[in-house]
Amino acid sequence: MKYLIMATPLPIPIPPELFQAARDWIAVRMADRRFDCVYMFLGGGGVAIRNAASHEEVYEELLAYPLYGFFEWAIEPLVGWEQGFEIILSRQRADD
Repeated sequence: MKYLIMATPLPIPIPPELFQAARDWIAVRMADRRFDCVYMFLGGGGVAIRNAASHEEVYEELLAYPLYGFFEWAIEPLVGWEQGFEIILSRQRADD
């Protein structure tokens, strides 16, 4: 399953030493393809697409992110566009 993860910074200062740890944490997950992509917003925060087997896997891993407590999080499960259209079309066919 894929998840859209959005992070919005909270109005609290982040200790500078945590930025390197956060960068390394993301780099590991990009290298092993747990993340499809990670982007930062110009005004702070960012967005990522995460691959995971369950909601719990996403939650557990986010709790391990070095900057977790400095952001507000929004997470949305995603459906691939082809699969999404097929679900809609199959329901329409069933109703006919």
